[in-house]
Amino acid sequence: MFKSGGERVRALIASLLSMFVIGGLTSSAQAQTPPTPDPNFATKITESPCKLEPSDDAVVRAGYQAEGFGDQDPAHPFERYPGHCRRIHFVYGPILVKPGQNDVLVGPITIEKPAEEGYVTRFKPNLVDQTGATPPVEQVHLHHGTWLALNNEYGIGNKYSNSAFFAAGEEKTIAPFPKGYGMPVSPADQWQLLYMVHSAVQKPMLTYITYDTDFVPKADGDALGMVPAKPIWLDVRPSAYPVFNVERKYGGDDHACTWPEEKCADLNSFGQTETGQGLPGLGLGKGTDYNYKPTDFGFPDGTGATLIGIGGHLHPGGIENEIDLVRGSQQQRIYNGVPTYWRRDDRTKPGGPATSWDFSMRVSGLPYYGVQIKPGDKLRSNAKYATDVMSSYEDMGIAVGLLVPNKPDGTPQAPGLDPFTVPVDNSERCDSKGLLHKDDAGNPAPELCVNGFFETHGHYQENGNASGPDGSTKVDAADGQTTTEIGVADFLYTPGDLSTVGTTGIPLVKLGSSLRFTNADGAAGIPHTITTCAYPCQGPTGAAFPLPNGTTSDGRQIDLDSAQLGYGAPTISGYKNETIWSTPVTEAEGYKPGEVVTYFCRIHPSMRGAFKVVQ
Repeated sequence: MFKSGGERVRALIASLLSMFVIGGLTSSAQAQTPPTPDPNFATKITESPCKLEPSDDAVVRAGYQAEGFGDQDPAHPFERYPGHCRRIHFVYGPILVKPGQNDVLVGPITIEKPAEEGYVTRFKPNLVDQTGATPPVEQVHLHHGTWLALNNEYGIGNKYSNSAFFAAGEEKTIAPFPKGYGMPVSPADQWQLLYMVHSAVQKPMLTYITYDTDFVPKADGDALGMVPAKPIWLDVRPSAYPVFNVERKYGGDDHACTWPEEKCADLNSFGQTETGQGLPGLGLGKGTDYNYKPTDFGFPDGTGATLIGIGGHLHPGGIENEIDLVRGSQQQRIYNGVPTYWRRDDRTKPGGPATSWDFSMRVSGLPYYGVQIKPGDKLRSNAKYATDVMSSYEDMGIAVGLLVPNKPDGTPQAPGLDPFTVPVDNSERCDSKGLLHKDDAGNPAPELCVNGFFETHGHYQENGNASGPDGSTKVDAADGQTTTEIGVADFLYTPGDLSTVGTTGIPLVKLGSSLRFTNADGAAGIPHTITTCAYPCQGPTGAAFPLPNGTTSDGRQIDLDSAQLGYGAPTISGYKNETIWSTPVTEAEGYKPGEVVTYFCRIHPSMRGAFKVVQ
């Protein structure tokens, strides 16, 4: 599917030569042409300044302004490092996405990185189809992508990260490095990409993962006095497939559950028990710890560092990433990664429901934010998810920060503060201006801004089709035959698929029996789930419909989830590696004669099914 390194280089050269001979493509032709990388990966061939683009929204513009790249330079407004920085458009693919795909794959990247020594200063991800357009999230999306550097100490954070230096989910957070700082890269570096492209539709397609990288060559960076910064990876469940479940019944009075601090589900995403998933959580104030080790980042042993920026990653339903700094017996929150869910009646404003990918993560960074870290400090992670509207499955809680090492004499190379000795600003948008705060007399009085305070982008159109129930009040079908077996094949539940019950009737399940589901599509590598949704679960598929918010026809709350039935790589995929799942339909489980249960597939939400309980 993917070309070898030599084939890619030859293909790119041929492509570039043809472009130069033809003299460029028209915009209409480009719209029909598969996306290709631009030629600036090796050296400056075409002019590609790192500046605000016409398609950028007001949120991106505000970010440039806050970072010091706005209209401060009248000759180069909204441009990063004028004359020194070039924006390189990289393309990875084509990725042939099979119907219903939900696989985790790893691919090598050869030329798809800067090929000369220098500094990465911004990273913007996307997923596009073969025309270069971004498809709707309810059809196909980048469930997650993780960029790894295998032969350079970019940063580690945990033993599973393999020097991961950037990650993206469908919220597609942009990673801007604070002004004056960049991630050093070398021609000898080898990048790899761990990615999961999720297709929710029943047709094959071609997609490409793209990422725009703002790059400053080393000579330019050195002339600018650029300081190296390296990523640190913080994950609440450090593993190859780092997910967990949060169920509604575990929400407290605040209608939220924090994992792994608390128990948040009966089972984990693979149908097993672990801490906080069927077993007790770690307890109040506890979490997943990373012990800061300078040598993990290639820093000299004993070297302190400054955290100059941090951004989180959550899934729909997420309330916040929670990162604490622990030093001996002291513990202080240093970052809450808060998502901005965009309103559906005005996509420029926050306040939308936490039920879809239509959100942007709030990040923190210089010039307002910087935290000093010492050897032996712990960075403690938790992730909080809402439980008032729905259960959520295969959740994540990841944060990526940027570390700048101290000089050999211990002097910090970046402004920062000791989080245990300064006032804490808990305002939503860092009202104090953090490091830049001054007291009434105009003297420096820095404060620690705990909450992430600016989004890296606004609403994305591809995430905006929320959809919802179509107004139906019941499943309009007669009673069908009694059964204890439901098969899943060709993207249908048989019997009981809502697309066929008008003809076949609703299958009847006797109270006291066990209902078994078998995924026959699993043999073809297509996973399915059985996940309860609110009766009658009818309406067009969207980014926020159906939801795992199960209620029966009697209005009784019900949360069932089979996990992903199917076979896949045992450590890096979400597959359960089983194709059969059974659930007891008993009085002890709350079932009553006459009630109808509706369910759907989380992986392919156009699939809907139902069964009726009888005496």
